[in-house]
Amino acid sequence: MAQPQTQEVRIRLYTGDYCPYCRRVKKELDRLNLGYEEVHADADGREEVMKLSGQRAIPILTIGDEVLIDSTHIIRELRNRFA
Repeated sequence: MAQPQTQEVRIRLYTGDYCPYCRRVKKELDRLNLGYEEVHADADGREEVMKLSGQRAIPILTIGDEVLIDSTHIIRELRNRFA
């Protein structure tokens, strides 16, 4: 069984205002009381999104050097690690 990780790891969410999947991930981060940096991919992070995932789709969540894509997968991982 995986042990919850401490909040020593930097969490960054690449998001967009129009994105309902991004809102789901933000809601889960808030529910778990996790601090995170929000990068608005539409304004300033689209190139970085492409470098991280090879695609334009958001949300993308990074935990340290690890890159997670797809809101369902992201939420599942957050719950496994931090719930």
